[in-house]
Amino acid sequence: MALREEKKLQTRQALMDAALTLMHEGAGFSGLSLREVSRQAGLVPTGFYRHFSDLDSLGEALAIEACHQLRVIMRQVRQQAQGGAAITESVAALVGFIRHNPLYFEFLARERAGGPPKVRETIHLEMRQFVAELADDLAQWPTYAGLPHDDLSMLADLVVNTVIHLALDLLALPFDAPDVEHIERCTKQLRLIMLGAQAWAPEKGA
Repeated sequence: MALREEKKLQTRQALMDAALTLMHEGAGFSGLSLREVSRQAGLVPTGFYRHFSDLDSLGEALAIEACHQLRVIMRQVRQQAQGGAAITESVAALVGFIRHNPLYFEFLARERAGGPPKVRETIHLEMRQFVAELADDLAQWPTYAGLPHDDLSMLADLVVNTVIHLALDLLALPFDAPDVEHIERCTKQLRLIMLGAQAWAPEKGA
């Protein structure tokens, strides 16, 4: 039973990888067909339905996994740089992860604005949960412990959007292109965000 379940998971992942590969080659998710995704994964079309009810459910699974991948790297970054310290090293680690795991980030960056409604909604919900998780983490840092929850959420949202824009910039480059400029710019952006949050006085308003 365990072997059968493992094979099922592998086939499910093969379908997700096939969709990501086809999108990387130029098709948006809306342009995919069930038949071509199945063929890319080495399955007959009927095999698709053993894992997903339709393309939208495949898209939702991709959205959840893409956001999970983003959560993983951001959690690693947060562990390296508490309260904004060592931002350069953290951004470099983030860049390395994106460069070597581009397909999920490419999907997330492209489909969060231009994907089918169900996919966009799933990405939106996952990103809201991710921002809430980051805001909770920031509340544990002494530097930001005094900020109201709404301000922490705003800070987390700024950090996440900066990371997404970094991913977009990197995905537009050839794999072997220098990324020093992007690291420096993202580092400065994050420093501005973090330092601005330290100087923020909620009682005075904007």
